[in-house]
Amino acid sequence: MLDVLAFAWPLGRAGEALTALAAQAGLQPDLRELGTPATAVLADPDDAAIERWLAGAAAGLGLEAEAVDTDIAGVDDLLAACAPALLRIGPEARHLLLILRGSRRHLLVIAPDLRPRRLATAAVRRLVCEPVLAPLRGRTEALVDRTGLTRGPRRDRAVDALLRERLGGLRVGRAFVLRPSPAAPLLRLLRAEGLVRSALALAGLHAAELAVMIAAWALIGGLVFAGRTDTGWSQAWLLLLLTVVPCRMGQAAIVGDILQRAGALLKRRLLVGALALPGDLTRREGAGLLLGRVLETAAVESLGLRGGLVSLVAALEFAAAVPILALGPAPALHLALLAAWTLVSVILVRRTGQHLAAWTEARGELTHHLVEAMVGHRTRLAQEAPERWHDADDARLVRVLAHEARLNRSESLLVALLPRGWLVLGLAALLPAFVTGSAPPATIAAAIGGVLLAQRGLATFVVGATALLGCGVAVRQALPMLRAAESADDGAHGLMLAAPPVPAGQPILVARGLGFRYPGRERPVLRDVDLTIAAGDRLLLEGGSGGGKSTLGAVVAGLREPTGGLVLLAGLDRPTLGLVGWRRRVAAAPQFHENHVVTAPLAFNLLMGRGWPPTQPQLAEAEAVCRELGLGDLLERMPSGLQQMVGETGWQLSHGERSRLFIARALLQDVDLLVLDESFAALDPATLQQALRCVLTRARAVLVIAHP
Repeated sequence: MLDVLAFAWPLGRAGEALTALAAQAGLQPDLRELGTPATAVLADPDDAAIERWLAGAAAGLGLEAEAVDTDIAGVDDLLAACAPALLRIGPEARHLLLILRGSRRHLLVIAPDLRPRRLATAAVRRLVCEPVLAPLRGRTEALVDRTGLTRGPRRDRAVDALLRERLGGLRVGRAFVLRPSPAAPLLRLLRAEGLVRSALALAGLHAAELAVMIAAWALIGGLVFAGRTDTGWSQAWLLLLLTVVPCRMGQAAIVGDILQRAGALLKRRLLVGALALPGDLTRREGAGLLLGRVLETAAVESLGLRGGLVSLVAALEFAAAVPILALGPAPALHLALLAAWTLVSVILVRRTGQHLAAWTEARGELTHHLVEAMVGHRTRLAQEAPERWHDADDARLVRVLAHEARLNRSESLLVALLPRGWLVLGLAALLPAFVTGSAPPATIAAAIGGVLLAQRGLATFVVGATALLGCGVAVRQALPMLRAAESADDGAHGLMLAAPPVPAGQPILVARGLGFRYPGRERPVLRDVDLTIAAGDRLLLEGGSGGGKSTLGAVVAGLREPTGGLVLLAGLDRPTLGLVGWRRRVAAAPQFHENHVVTAPLAFNLLMGRGWPPTQPQLAEAEAVCRELGLGDLLERMPSGLQQMVGETGWQLSHGERSRLFIARALLQDVDLLVLDESFAALDPATLQQALRCVLTRARAVLVIAHP
């Protein structure tokens, strides 16, 4: 244990440790673009602040620090797969072990002297698990002693096996895995994942395969046209063909690895973009169009990655075919025909792409209509005449089928004509030389090989182009998510995420000349608003419907950016803090129709603004807040308590219970300012008084929005 701790960093040097690990793992960006590295000292905060600070410090370096843990049974898997990562170890987890590379036997760590050191994985596992196993170790050793096992390695292994069996489900091993932020530039992400090297390796292996195939074709063609049947040359030809096998095996392994890693990278980027979509866009498009966009993103991965790799192979085959055709009896004619046929291919591909885009758009409209009809089904049952339920459904289906028929004809022409048409043209150009015998046999054999290789390249190009067309259409559908991912708030100033609360009486939020206008509207909703909220304030904002109360609350909570004036939070503006930093200071419970109960355990719905999985103190705090809000009876009725599934497919909550859940969710985020928008409207007077006491007791400052 002492040996491992000798290579660990104290928690107070977390910033320096983070920068050192990022640099040696090859994740360190250009610090000239980011400013000062994260070398600030972390001064003895609680567990939540540690995670928050590390996440912000990593974001300041353009990285992502994902907090992960595991149970005792999975510690070995965590240590082997988490690198590069910072692992909390030691008494009260007050040290960080910087894991550069990991395996089941050894870990390569970075010591405080910045030197890489090797440690046994078993020693690190004991240090991580021992605080949990120690209370039962004595009883387990006594049990093993009764079996007659003498002291030694066998007895120690038996004790460890029994402890892991009994306590294997307990959570241990808090680690922070470092990787580039999904919002980082695409080329940097590809380099960090090693995909550029993999693509070059794939191109090299395929080029080697083509070289071997060309050599084999030249050898067998020369033997056939020369009328020779030498055994030695035939064996050499067979060896060349056998050499193709390892080349193709290597390509298959590399392609699988690229698809797996690039797919995971793309999914992370799309997820970040989906979560960063502007609220106005989601309100404007509705659930149907958004679902259609999400469904199309699957094609970006499945078609884009495969299409890109196949197109790379096609380009290599074309590049190899051109010099071979140049050696034939009619090089100018062959190359001219190949160029003309390539132009025809581009025209057919473009035509197919247009048909595919039209079909996808029609299908998206049908999906939107179907989702909207399902969401509003109960309303239609009550309000709409039955004979009108399916108006325009047939017309939409006919339109989709018509676009699909045109697409099928275009794809059939593309697949059937391009490779076969070129084969006919290429061989026809060889007929004069073959009939007259004006060219040597070896030259004709080389030209035939070039024609076949070009045909293979065209067939590969058709497959890759078809996939890329589908990917291009899907990218256009997913473009809002991809753009949102590029502009997602990466918390570049996240070093302030663990800043202490604003002292009592000091201003939390200051607004001067605040204005807001919705896009496309001439009349502003807010104009020249001055507002100051200090720590300890309890404010009530009343007004009629449409007066801008909710808009002001959204601006204060960081959900909308003002179109005029200045808003400072703890003395800093929105660009300085970033959305992440702003939301660490202000939490909001929006109106009922904009707040949701996720189909998940009640604990997740309460603590979704905190780290997950939660600690026992966090669960205890969540239960205490629920009871203070009058939800104690609900918890007693639930068979699983805080772990009870709630939502559409789980335990159904009443309107008032949902409202109090939303209040508890905001309170549990432990922020300086709480914004509650119509949160008490569904509560009876007695419950309202109880909930209001809880809010006034727990909130450092609160802004309540309500009707008069």
